[in-house]
Amino acid sequence: MEIHGLGEDAGPDTRVVRVNILEGVSLAKKDIFGASDPYVRIQLTKDSNVVLAGVTTKTVKKSLNPKWYENFHFRVKPGEHTLLFEVFDENRLTRDDFLGMVEVPLRHVPFENERTWNTFKKYILRPRSSRSRVRGFLRMSIAFLRDGNQEEPQNGEETIEEEETDWELVETNDQNQDSVDSPSNNQASTPASHQQPPLPPGWEERQDANGRLYYVDHRNRRTQWQRPVSVLPTVDSSTSSTTENQQDQARQIYIARRHISLENTLDNVSQQTSNLAQITPNNEPARPTPDTTAAPATIDDPLGPLPPGWQKQKAPNGRFFFIDHNTRKTTWQDPRLQKQQVDELGPLPTGWEQRVHADGRVFFIDHNTKSTQWEDPRLQNPEIAGPAVPYSRDYKKKYDFFKLRLKKPSNIPNKFELKLSRGNILEDSYRGIIVVKNADLLKARLWIEFLGEVGLDYGGVAREWFFLLSREMFNPYYGLFEYSAMDNYTLQINPNSGLCNEDHLSYFKFIGRVAGMAVYHGKLLDAFFIRPFYKMMISKPITLADMEAVDSEYYNSLLWIKENDPIDLELTFAVDEESFGEMRTSELKKGGRLIPVTNENKREYIQLVIEWRFVNRIRKQMESFMDGFTDLIPIELLKVFDENEIELLLSGLGDINVNDWRTNTAYRGGYHASHVVIQWFWKAVLSFDTEMRSRLLQFVTGTSRVPVNGFANLYGSNGPQLFTIELWGSKESLPRAHTCFNRLDLPPYQSYYTMVEKLRTAVENAQGFEGVD
Repeated sequence: MEIHGLGEDAGPDTRVVRVNILEGVSLAKKDIFGASDPYVRIQLTKDSNVVLAGVTTKTVKKSLNPKWYENFHFRVKPGEHTLLFEVFDENRLTRDDFLGMVEVPLRHVPFENERTWNTFKKYILRPRSSRSRVRGFLRMSIAFLRDGNQEEPQNGEETIEEEETDWELVETNDQNQDSVDSPSNNQASTPASHQQPPLPPGWEERQDANGRLYYVDHRNRRTQWQRPVSVLPTVDSSTSSTTENQQDQARQIYIARRHISLENTLDNVSQQTSNLAQITPNNEPARPTPDTTAAPATIDDPLGPLPPGWQKQKAPNGRFFFIDHNTRKTTWQDPRLQKQQVDELGPLPTGWEQRVHADGRVFFIDHNTKSTQWEDPRLQNPEIAGPAVPYSRDYKKKYDFFKLRLKKPSNIPNKFELKLSRGNILEDSYRGIIVVKNADLLKARLWIEFLGEVGLDYGGVAREWFFLLSREMFNPYYGLFEYSAMDNYTLQINPNSGLCNEDHLSYFKFIGRVAGMAVYHGKLLDAFFIRPFYKMMISKPITLADMEAVDSEYYNSLLWIKENDPIDLELTFAVDEESFGEMRTSELKKGGRLIPVTNENKREYIQLVIEWRFVNRIRKQMESFMDGFTDLIPIELLKVFDENEIELLLSGLGDINVNDWRTNTAYRGGYHASHVVIQWFWKAVLSFDTEMRSRLLQFVTGTSRVPVNGFANLYGSNGPQLFTIELWGSKESLPRAHTCFNRLDLPPYQSYYTMVEKLRTAVENAQGFEGVD
């Protein structure tokens, strides 16, 4: 029997897993004639990107329902490794076509038994990106061999007994949780290694009329489908692995992928339980049966106990609400937080009301004007908020400070008119703006008119003009800008722009003026740049860490030189660059071709390479851009902001869809979607305002920009790369980020409040942390 993967000397924690691939069903058609020659490539992977071993099945000719009947064996470490199944069509003239993939983490694989090898599960094929056209599934069985039993089952076209309910082990936080039901214990074939721990005190397990399990919390008078998890006490490092294993097992449940109406199920449950909190049409929680006992605060809750007469309960959607039995009212807002706000800011102005949005954010209603807003009206009172200051970490305060000092000149006309054609928007705009000698004229109210269109510009047309012009100015087709080496949505200046346009410096000054006009008039540009671009705008030095998110190949090379003796590489203080098929050599300093790079001068070499890569090659273009920009915005005033805030100033706070973000996030190192720290992380993200979400995304990926098609299309150093959270460090560590991999290293914090504090500290003081040079 051939065993792939690890060797026999890999350690005692290895096991042999057997994969029996039966068939593929209803695969996608890629050929115009409907024919495919499918085969499966199986890879044993670690950390999603390290391939330890690989095998392929035979190719089945001309079939969308191929039958393979093949067995493979791998020696693996269950807690670390994953099996990746990729289906390809060999019937291509140029390359094999991708038909779908399945990833199977091995921590949940059962041990073999007679039922295992007579039961084949369906594994739905998934795409690699939103552009992949995928359908169908693989039918396979996967199980660990028991120690001392290495005999293979009978191969070939045996009689297959397929499970009627098609059980599959999934995380409890499945995105389709609304349409699935929990099976009873006698329905699911649960391995011994995944037996559930006892219920916490005060909980009871029941069955509804259909035999499905649900759980009753008699203390809080509520029910739920998910099995409750006991809160395990903190243990020392000698027992931490045991505790983590218990927690991992406790968070797994077997659920059937049968789409039964949850509404009918809830009806059955409601007949057996009472006092289930419901949500009323006005989005306020209904009052349950009164209970004047205030819920005690949790051990790690820094807010302390609730006020007398208050009670904390959880609604069916998972959100906590609070009952004031003194006034017989309910609210989403924690009364302890309300007390703190009153103490710090005083009462709301007359006619104002504070409420909590469905996503957890607080908003304010002005009943005087019948309007709503996110900003606390008390913060708009200068007697409370005080003057904005340049060193504030609050972007809004910095922006208010910035706008106060952008004075409108008194000796200019009431408006600046610009007439142009939609079909020639770049050239018409260039001619209309670059000829203006007195740049103060561009600070007058903009009056944009598209030829052949009737309309008055009260701001909307100007906003559209900035948007459309951005698409043209920053289009790489014109050769002024290019996409970074990492993705196709962050921009950088093209060092060869002069070869594409002999008037390129004049165009860069024009683009700088347009950017300055956008900032001055409070409009936005539809473009996002690499971080070094924003740093150059405020004359901040560019570091090796900045290169990681821009060009991982360069970064890794320089990082190796930094950490090793480069003498054997025979480098000199000169760099070679290919331009339009010709190789050119540039000296990093005078006589650099003859100066070898040694262990003593390598830091100077690294810094000079960074300056050449980001500064020297585009110095003239950047100077022209800043000439135009500072025609409208004083550079001293711009330096109020850091490089991340300048991105927000130019391009705005993006509308970040947290559900899309969460759906397209991968986990590594022991984290999974239902891990308590991950639950805390997404709770924190939902509680963040738009600015903080953008800062967090910048911290991890290098930009606040989300690709047009959402988080599924994020790019990293090796192509498509999902936002990833990996377990790392100790509970005292700060989070760290790897922008070239879109990865957040998140320590296993012991409480939600600690995690939020550490995360904010890392994001708001991004430079200088572990893993960042």
